[in-house]
Amino acid sequence: SASAFRDYLVYSGLDTTIQSGDFILSPAMSPMMIADEIQDGTPDQVVFTVLAGWRMEEIAESLPTSGLNIKPEEFLVAARAPRSDLDYIPTDATTEGYLFPMQYTFPRGIRADELVRTVIQNFGLYLTPELREGFGEQGLSIFEAVTLASIVEREAVVDDEMPTIASVFLNRLDAGMKLDTDPSIQYAIGWNPTQNTWW
Repeated sequence: SASAFRDYLVYSGLDTTIQSGDFILSPAMSPMMIADEIQDGTPDQVVFTVLAGWRMEEIAESLPTSGLNIKPEEFLVAARAPRSDLDYIPTDATTEGYLFPMQYTFPRGIRADELVRTVIQNFGLYLTPELREGFGEQGLSIFEAVTLASIVEREAVVDDEMPTIASVFLNRLDAGMKLDTDPSIQYAIGWNPTQNTWW
């Protein structure tokens, strides 16, 4: 009964504290259970975005304001853990470069290792046989291709430049030259205290 439910909310003083949001309710719930449920509008699901070109430290820094209950340190431990179960990540490598950029929807209580596993498995879904074949034709392992793509991503100002930049780097590698690219130095240096940034 809607009117009985409304009367209960008013009588108990809960009518002024109802929150907006998405709620999962069941016909088996009592009116008191429903009244209690709609007092908390905090969603159970959180939209979390990994931006292209982000270092794992930048992903970690975004966690405190994401709504997820993961500490940055927990994420970094999980992201740096060796992976022996995925053929596209060398066993001695971190997940750097394999944390696929896109918008994810996670349960609020997801653990750091579950988040990392989901994001790197998503990378594997986009690693098509055609991409693997293309890397092989260039003489690159998946790890080398990911590393080079990460450098190109950071070097390019606009997306249209990426194929040209990649071609220049591949030619330099074929000729036995150094890449001579700023992003590789910036990555190695890490945190820049002057600019207060990882890049």
